[in-house]
Amino acid sequence: MHRAFYGCCNNERESGKVMKDELLKSMLDEIRIIKFLATKIPPGALRYRPSAAQRSMLDLMQYLTVCAIVPSMQAVTGSWEHAEEMEKAADAVNQLNFDRSMDNQAKALKELFNDISSHDFAHKEATMPWGTKCKLGQGLMDMGLKALVAYRMQFFLYVKASGRPDLGPAQCWVGVDPQPKPAKA
Repeated sequence: MHRAFYGCCNNERESGKVMKDELLKSMLDEIRIIKFLATKIPPGALRYRPSAAQRSMLDLMQYLTVCAIVPSMQAVTGSWEHAEEMEKAADAVNQLNFDRSMDNQAKALKELFNDISSHDFAHKEATMPWGTKCKLGQGLMDMGLKALVAYRMQFFLYVKASGRPDLGPAQCWVGVDPQPKPAKA
């Protein structure tokens, strides 16, 4: 990666650490937003699905609990051996334990990132599910962060369509309720 991209960093080792830390921070923020959106699910909406061929709200929630850690672990280890067990465990996720399950994914991502050196983040080769080779940092972004962003948006749309038309950009993109507008004088 080009040095100018890193701005304040003095050397490649520092810049790799900064990028790794920023990527993890973005992933953890997506998890925070997803947990916030889960508090907006209307009663009785867990069975909601936009069409018969799509996941239900509950199915999507279960997938959200592993959508970043499973491919991120593959990017680091080069193996999908962990995927089946983790996805099977996600089947036990429900509305009551969703928050804790998302916290577990966040914890696992922190541990995974902690074990990645800045050098490996910038230089180690990873393989995308379709066989394309990339650097590990790029693979973590493309498979971990982008999964969280994409499925967070889908989750937002599910929640909104299942009975919360009042939800808007602040809830979706920032994970906060908008501030009320001041009353007109």
